[in-house]
Amino acid sequence: MKLEKYVDKSIKKRKTILISLGVIVLISVSLLLYKTFASFTESAEFPMMNGKVDYFGNSDIYFAFYHGDEELEEMPQKGNKENLVFDHAECDNGASIEWNENEWAPLVKGLNKVKTKCSLYFEEIPTFDKEVVKCGKAGTGIAECIKNNANLDTTNLWTDDTSEANIRYVGANESVDNYIDIGDKDSEGNPILWRIIGVMNNITNLDNGGQQESLVKIIRADSIGNYSWDSSASGINSGYGVNEWSQADLMKLLNPQEVYSGTPTIGGSLYWNRGSGNCYNSYYEANTTCNFTSRGISETAKNKIAKIRWNTGTFATYNTSDWTARATYEAERGSHNGKEQCTGNGGGTNCDDEVLRTTTWEGYIGLMYPSDYGYAVGGEVRNTCLGKSMYDYNEGSCNTNDWLTPSSTTWTMTPSPYSSSAGRVFYVSSSGYVDNYGAGNARGVQPVVYLSSSVKIIDGNGKKGTPFIASLN
Repeated sequence: MKLEKYVDKSIKKRKTILISLGVIVLISVSLLLYKTFASFTESAEFPMMNGKVDYFGNSDIYFAFYHGDEELEEMPQKGNKENLVFDHAECDNGASIEWNENEWAPLVKGLNKVKTKCSLYFEEIPTFDKEVVKCGKAGTGIAECIKNNANLDTTNLWTDDTSEANIRYVGANESVDNYIDIGDKDSEGNPILWRIIGVMNNITNLDNGGQQESLVKIIRADSIGNYSWDSSASGINSGYGVNEWSQADLMKLLNPQEVYSGTPTIGGSLYWNRGSGNCYNSYYEANTTCNFTSRGISETAKNKIAKIRWNTGTFATYNTSDWTARATYEAERGSHNGKEQCTGNGGGTNCDDEVLRTTTWEGYIGLMYPSDYGYAVGGEVRNTCLGKSMYDYNEGSCNTNDWLTPSSTTWTMTPSPYSSSAGRVFYVSSSGYVDNYGAGNARGVQPVVYLSSSVKIIDGNGKKGTPFIASLN
């Protein structure tokens, strides 16, 4: 009896010890599992052999890598020859990715379930555009961004030989990636693109108290139609128009009423207001219907445009051999106007307007200068072309190496000092040479503006399919 009692007590004691040890082990394992689980729910970083994980195996996470819609066999290595860089990632089960650029590795956060898949997407960036996208996503001022890129792309960005040392896009049309989206949209919501002429220095910004600033000058990528630069009644310059921009019919079509006096019944502010009506398109005040309700400038774009002081001077005399890019640039900023020669040669029926001539104008929307066209030439012929008159740019491949060569003959903003007419204006022909016409002619119109100094580039690389994106935020 005593022996049975002793054995029973021994067995009970052994059971108690085993149960206690089991509880201790269970608690220890539970704590270990909890800490492990808790660390994974906060964040976890997974090293990868050669950046390749193609199965779950014993792992809790699976990576897939993509370039566009194409799935890659392994993660692109840093500095890869395809110029692929990380764009974004998508994970299921509530996980997310933080990309470590220095380590070139993903940091997985919020991993609280097993068998989680993360897809990493990479995009291709041309070598000289890497800094563009980098500064764009940081919200760099547009002028600063282009100046920085001029150090990377020495082929299509060039500093001109003027005293202002402006930075310009140069070269053949297909090689120049200078497209920009400033917020204009057509009736179907597609962006209406512009192109960057360059960074112009010492521009008088009237929105900023008349300070001299470096502003980006852009031109609409396509023509808005063929219209008269200016038309007049038959009793004024024989109906051929007046070559003074501050009162020109085309100026009134493009700009708000605040930059000119009076309200013209034809064309006034239709492009600015996205309106429809009639626009001048020939001599003797002839006009035609025009509709800008889906192709005028938008309110979003207007907010990015600066009101500046434009130069409207011209040559002292008419001599086609003088029309080099450098000489024309200086003449545009000079003190001569488009009527001096006409009056000095005795006047006549083509010189009888009484419009006061000026050499500057204050407003929002203008046209390109002849010198803008001349300085846009690039390639191996650039120096040769810059040494010749733009009257001869249709020779020696100047026109085919100039992205501003228009698809149809296009007006410039500069009056011509013609001896027998006070209504002549310079244009750029579709063949690529500069000449002058009577202002009443209908020719292509590509609006030009200067962007506000507060505009930033937030994305894009300047290609037509992925233009620079301009923003005020």
